[in-house]
Amino acid sequence: MRVLAHLSDLHFGRTEARVVDALLADLHRHRPDLVIISGDLTQRARTRQFAEARAFLERLPAPSLVVPGNHDLSPLYRPLARIFRPRAKFHRSLPDHDESPVWNDGEVTVVGLDSTRSLRWKSGALKGTHLDHLEAMLAESPDGAAKVVFLHHPPASARAGHPYETLVEHDVDLVLAGHVHHAHVELINGVHGGSLVLVQASTACSTRLREDANGYCLVRLDGGHMEVGVQGWGGEAFHTVRHHWFEKRTGTWRMVPRPSHVFPP
Repeated sequence: MRVLAHLSDLHFGRTEARVVDALLADLHRHRPDLVIISGDLTQRARTRQFAEARAFLERLPAPSLVVPGNHDLSPLYRPLARIFRPRAKFHRSLPDHDESPVWNDGEVTVVGLDSTRSLRWKSGALKGTHLDHLEAMLAESPDGAAKVVFLHHPPASARAGHPYETLVEHDVDLVLAGHVHHAHVELINGVHGGSLVLVQASTACSTRLREDANGYCLVRLDGGHMEVGVQGWGGEAFHTVRHHWFEKRTGTWRMVPRPSHVFPP
């Protein structure tokens, strides 16, 4: 079994210290195998904000994978940097993190894709080169390993690409995204068969709240079984708000009301 913690939209520069501390405490309590952060680590891509994000990553209880979000690019009021060096501070401040990270441990293959675009402020999309990279990385995935993709922009919000159908056709099991600051779990069925599970996380620890309180998601994967727990901030600590369970039958994921498979506590 593998446990993935999915965080998004931390927005250092607009965080509350006690929420950050409680978030770290909850992660240490659950001890995930891998922490995945789907973008917007900073509020305005400032050096100090990246330093806060790096310090946060160093306090995590597990290895982490990160992709940039639109807030992590050089701001639009610096047009030359935005066009020619949009991710310069991301690379300089987080030298151990590539914008196209890959994790493969035999049970799960995780591929991060950078959906940001330097000439767009909010929206994003994937290029054909991203999908070529995804295909190459997934081709190295061992038989039976769960295939996970994470990116900042939810596929449905992209203006010009990376539709769900493309990811279903690549036999992806799970897509993790953020950007909209709203926790959402959905089963996506492909037009020609196949399916995947979409998990969107709300803002993990920032004061930039929209529909949801601060939160993140815990995903447990064990063969053809998946459990998604939505963790929410209750004012004093994070707690489980709701669970979703899925089972893979004859190659297709289906939502189930309660699991036939018992996950370890």
